[in-house]
Amino acid sequence: MEKSKLTDKKMGNFLFLLCWCVYFASYIGRLNYSSVMSSIIGENLLSFSQAGSISMVYFFAYGTGQLCNGILGDRLKPQSMIFFGLFCSGISNLFMGLFRSFPAMAVLWGINGYMQSMIWPPIIRIFAEKYTEERKRQCSVDIVSSMAVGTLASYFLSACAMKWISWQAAFYLAAGIMVLIALGWSAGYGAVERFLRSERAAEGGPQGNLSGFLGNGALLEQEKTAACREETGKEKAGAAAAGKEQAAENGRKQISLPALVAGSGLAGILLPVMIHGVLKDGITQWVPTYIYDCFDVTSSFSVIVTMILPLINLTGAYMARYAGRKHPDEEVRTSVIFFGGALISLMMLLLFGKYHVLLAVLLFAVITASMMAVNTLYVNMIPLHFEKQGRVAAVSGMLNSVAYIGSALSTFTIGIMVEKAGWTVTMAGWAAITAAALGICVVMKKRKFD
Repeated sequence: MEKSKLTDKKMGNFLFLLCWCVYFASYIGRLNYSSVMSSIIGENLLSFSQAGSISMVYFFAYGTGQLCNGILGDRLKPQSMIFFGLFCSGISNLFMGLFRSFPAMAVLWGINGYMQSMIWPPIIRIFAEKYTEERKRQCSVDIVSSMAVGTLASYFLSACAMKWISWQAAFYLAAGIMVLIALGWSAGYGAVERFLRSERAAEGGPQGNLSGFLGNGALLEQEKTAACREETGKEKAGAAAAGKEQAAENGRKQISLPALVAGSGLAGILLPVMIHGVLKDGITQWVPTYIYDCFDVTSSFSVIVTMILPLINLTGAYMARYAGRKHPDEEVRTSVIFFGGALISLMMLLLFGKYHVLLAVLLFAVITASMMAVNTLYVNMIPLHFEKQGRVAAVSGMLNSVAYIGSALSTFTIGIMVEKAGWTVTMAGWAAITAAALGICVVMKKRKFD
């Protein structure tokens, strides 16, 4: 596969917008279940443990899928993986609204999780291959805004659906949005590929920009012919050298993922990555239910109040980028700050969160924003160090997989712990594992992956 850097600003922005819309849509079809979970439990369709089990199935499917599709993402066409994953995720959401039994909902939500795991690794690979060094790092942080807006949209649409229609409508709305954006992605990425082909053919002539790509076809052919004549001599002179370089490139074997994890030091951060998944996604899944249980509010109000979280979460990603600029290539050292902030907030939540709903939501927001910063450092930035090895998608998928295994374990165990021991013991458990992650990162703070 030929890897071409996208230097045209307008087309680069267009490609980023496509990726942004895809990931935005995936969050609408991911968090709608947690948003309506209190209503489903309230109708006695599911128990707390069954509701947690469905979330666990999703996260296990998503986590294992991230590992498998991360490896495939370095081999298959990223545009095809993204389209297939988003489209089928939309279909899974459609059927989720049609069933009311625990086994059927668990299977469908597991399928949804696996299909959504096809989206993130190819996006990171596109950033690594299509953008320059500075731009790909910028995009890897800016894409986080799609998570925040997608979370906000999912909560808002779900709250509206529960208030005026039914909880099933939250899945139908998500299905329609995801299918439409999947079709838009297919058409839009095709335009990007055609632009890159025309830019290469024009050899930097007037058609090497967005307006030229959309302009007169005959003029393009003339420019291509002129450019080809001018460059023929240069191409012949460099053909032998290029052939040797390509042969060397083809001759190099891609290092295996286990060897890469062991040799690069990635193995040392796997437990903190898993714990950050517990805090970022596991807690987020249960915040609406916590507010509904602990305060005298309706289920729709608990979802609306929780909409504060993604807005504050977005600050975590940009704090991570700011810290990354101050301390480049020191992701582990930087994560110490954010794990520490999460631990302090958890202790305050344990002691004072029960006194007012807004205080509880604010503390939850600080915790999840801190974990969004860790997610940006670990899942978005660290994989970019492995572009030369051709392992960007695999490393990103592997780290995301570990994070979502933590999410899966937490969503299930939180339901059981709340039923058996209550919210106080559950939050004390969150604080304990956060302290463990903080300790590991302090020990490994000098580790770099460049």
